[in-house]
Amino acid sequence: MQAAKIPLKSANEVKQFIIKNSFHDNRFFADKDGSYIYMAIISPDVKDRIKEEFNFVEFVDRDLPCRDPPAGLQERLSCILTEEEMAQLKTAFDQVGDIAIIEIDDELKEKETLIAETLLDLHKNLKVVLKKGGIHGGTFRTQNMVHLAGEDRKETFHKENGVTLKLNVEDVYFSPRLSTERKRIMMEIAPMEDVLVMFSGCAPYPCVISKNTKARSVFGIELNPAGHMYGMENVRLNRLHNVILINGDVKEIVPNIFHHIVGLKSSDDEKQLDERLKEHLVIMELHLHEDDLSLGSERLEATIVGLQSKGIDVVLHMPFSHGGVRYTLAQRDVGPELAMLRTLGRLCKKYHIKAVVHPSQYIGIAEEEEVLVKNLKKISEYFDYFYFENTTKGIFGKADEIIRIGKKAGIKNMCIDICHLFITYQDNAKVEKHIKEVRLHFNTYFHLNDHDYKAHSCEIGKGFVDFSRVLPYVNLGVTEVTDKDEMHLIEMLRSYEALGRTVRKFDRILMPLPKSAEDFLDSALLAAKKGTIIHFYDFLAEDNFSDAHEKIRKACENNKMEYRILNTVKCGQHAPHVYRICVDFEII
Repeated sequence: MQAAKIPLKSANEVKQFIIKNSFHDNRFFADKDGSYIYMAIISPDVKDRIKEEFNFVEFVDRDLPCRDPPAGLQERLSCILTEEEMAQLKTAFDQVGDIAIIEIDDELKEKETLIAETLLDLHKNLKVVLKKGGIHGGTFRTQNMVHLAGEDRKETFHKENGVTLKLNVEDVYFSPRLSTERKRIMMEIAPMEDVLVMFSGCAPYPCVISKNTKARSVFGIELNPAGHMYGMENVRLNRLHNVILINGDVKEIVPNIFHHIVGLKSSDDEKQLDERLKEHLVIMELHLHEDDLSLGSERLEATIVGLQSKGIDVVLHMPFSHGGVRYTLAQRDVGPELAMLRTLGRLCKKYHIKAVVHPSQYIGIAEEEEVLVKNLKKISEYFDYFYFENTTKGIFGKADEIIRIGKKAGIKNMCIDICHLFITYQDNAKVEKHIKEVRLHFNTYFHLNDHDYKAHSCEIGKGFVDFSRVLPYVNLGVTEVTDKDEMHLIEMLRSYEALGRTVRKFDRILMPLPKSAEDFLDSALLAAKKGTIIHFYDFLAEDNFSDAHEKIRKACENNKMEYRILNTVKCGQHAPHVYRICVDFEII
């Protein structure tokens, strides 16, 4: 072949000229020897043009290394399949992790294994090829998959937008095509938003939002138990700390959401646990004694594993004493106590659970703020897992103290005990103000209890706390009410039931269910307030996008709510001229 012979000292300038003017035959690699580089040219006709610019360039016949020819699926199969078969071939495929999901028409059924194996050979990052076995259907909108080639499995790890998602592509509805849409939503979220994701699946939206934004909390509701369990695993896998996932029907969950974000407290006692598990909880806080972290650690770990297997989030409460003596981290010489808290932290990290820690306790000695800060920093490696609880006496009770100390130490999470707050302030307006201020700086978890100036914590509704001012801020927690008989719950359960009559409001609501999402608009509006932004998804022909606007109008009118459309976005093509769209609208 004809090649330009270019001195190495002038190679860059000449190469750029040849490439810029499309004189290079890019079917061949360039080659070089000690003094020259050789570039294939497309035709002898370009020699004079090159010579005009660089008269020192020579032209020689030389064999140059050949590039591999372009080898897409269609090109690879064109010499194997007939023209009629090629006309039926669909080359596009979805990739979820290392699994390719393809469509093959019945006319090509006898060649489907060949097609799948060719695809595997083309894409070395693929390990499995599956064929769609039908359309999405059933209650959970899942899709049957048929194994064609590669490893015989349907579970994979998929990466997008900085998160890793584990899922079984047959058991869970998941669309990799929505990665860009998930990123768009992520970019819209403002700091400290409370977000609700309806139909959260294996938690792609919650994980992406939690990982990439400063949202205060991200709730996900998913009907499919398999999707929910994968979602729980993905939250742990990505080490996310502000995601709350709920398994159930959106229409049933939203009106009773506090029963799904607030749990009960128990000791690690089998009878106590069994009594509480009758309530089908999503959160269980276990109050520990110091032996639970040493002699009873195997039993405690078995309890944690057992609760997690039921889909229950576990929170541990630190032992109040060490060596039988109560302590505060605002005192000097607490090395053994800090060692115990590190043991607690390691347990939390192992099982990706949280723990409540009292940084300050009134034990009759003067507490020192700088000592507290110094001691807190010694357990900073576990700050992702620890909620630090406000106290009634000492130096960690009022908002200004907590914020000041928290910022100095670098803590991230606060447990807000409502009874403690009321004892501290004895004023509901000040209690609410405290919660609002602390939420601006820390992730929160709540101990919900009342106070009547007699018992330390009493049944909700029996004391003087105004819970209408508290519950709008609650994202997660337990009812921490002292029962007269811990084995037969009465006061705690009545408190738990009382919470179920309040609806939680959100700053942003996502409805990523393209078909029939309008059936859930009433539920979304129930969880909305003035300023809430709702992302409503639909499948519509391009000429009928206004139908989605009409569905929103009717729902808002029926619920006597004002709104404004912010945006209508195409999220992907479903069929010719039919699109998945998202309508963003705001309650005003």
